[in-house]
Amino acid sequence: YYTVLNGFDTILSVTNTSDRTTVFKIRWREAKNSREVRDFNVALSPHDVWTAGVTVNGSGALVRTFDKSCTSPILPDGPNGSTQIDFTNAAYTNAPPFEEDGAGTAISRVQEGYFEIIEMAISTVPESAIGSTNTIEFATQHVAGVPRNCATFDAAMIDPANLTNAASGSGVFSSFTAPANVLIGNATLINVSNGTAFDAAPTAIQNFQDTDTIIFRPQDLSPTLGDGEIVPSAFQLIDGLPTTTAIAAVAAPSVDAISVLLQANNVINEYATGEAGQSSTKTDWVVTFPTKHFYTDDGVTAALPPFHEVFAPAGRSCDPIALSIYDREEKTQVTVGQSQFSPRPNGPGGATLCNEVNVLTFNNSALLGSGVQLSVDTSTVGTSGWANLSLTGAPGNNGITGLPVIGFSAIGRNNAADAGNNRNYGSGMPHARTIVP
Repeated sequence: YYTVLNGFDTILSVTNTSDRTTVFKIRWREAKNSREVRDFNVALSPHDVWTAGVTVNGSGALVRTFDKSCTSPILPDGPNGSTQIDFTNAAYTNAPPFEEDGAGTAISRVQEGYFEIIEMAISTVPESAIGSTNTIEFATQHVAGVPRNCATFDAAMIDPANLTNAASGSGVFSSFTAPANVLIGNATLINVSNGTAFDAAPTAIQNFQDTDTIIFRPQDLSPTLGDGEIVPSAFQLIDGLPTTTAIAAVAAPSVDAISVLLQANNVINEYATGEAGQSSTKTDWVVTFPTKHFYTDDGVTAALPPFHEVFAPAGRSCDPIALSIYDREEKTQVTVGQSQFSPRPNGPGGATLCNEVNVLTFNNSALLGSGVQLSVDTSTVGTSGWANLSLTGAPGNNGITGLPVIGFSAIGRNNAADAGNNRNYGSGMPHARTIVP
């Protein structure tokens, strides 16, 4: 999840843990319908780290970096030695080949959403053996903290001769092979003005594509979560070890495997909000469906399971939810009615989540200031406890009974200065989940 709303910036880093050069695509998608707002390719030399931040830019947003690792395209110069590039609304403003989706064309849509990082290939040349004949590895390798020649990497990324994907790359990428699970990363939502920060831990998918390279030009829409193995199987980890049987029989495309892997029938986490005059505690839950657009947008004319509604032209794609809330002392309300949601949902059959990224805010906390939030009134139970969000997928034959979902809770407290101390703090916690086979 990323946001530049309510005084927040989103900072992130990606680390190459190997002694081989690797290349990846980073793509930001807006919250309502996952339309792309910016992407580019990054090369990480052995053991390199790339850092960046997403910040507000008027009514929009931009990504800025002080990092010297090579990107393609090469980012324009920004202030104080940085490079940066604006987010764009081209993918939802009827600019060919994209069409309007009914959710509005304002640039403000780019200010909130999520981002994905897809490793495209890794070199077979170890750091100790990199030489001038290894075009990409040599050009992107750092000397005194700066790559030798980022223009070489950029030119290679737009030359069709280098972009035939197979077990080994082509052209100057012929020394590269399929991705190898070497990247780690993190993201933090930080509000400098009030001194709070929340971790937004990434969800990592192992062996997404371990057969072929998936190297594409920076302006291409690929690679996406649909560019994994052709006939994949999805395995979850139990106690850190893979299960011996795939979760379900999954056919191409790979996005079905990702959806099976991420499916949940229930999302569970805690909440805490302040009582009037006693506490300023606030809680938001981020609930993201990162594969939803494959089933509800991206050229489909009718929604595909497990999702229920196509997004355009209504500008929303709603899926039914149910919510049970509990306080910390066993008081419960197992079924939360529509009257406890604000704005009152008007989707089919009761409460719904209608965006690719959704924020449940408890008791009008609005901690993140989200533009896709739905407030939950917990007054029938209490101001702190936990909740169980139920998700039901549309019937289908792809083995998914719930919905593919990721996310986390953000709980923060922002108190006025007291005796010289500004007592602000926050925490982020990934959602727990349950799955019905």
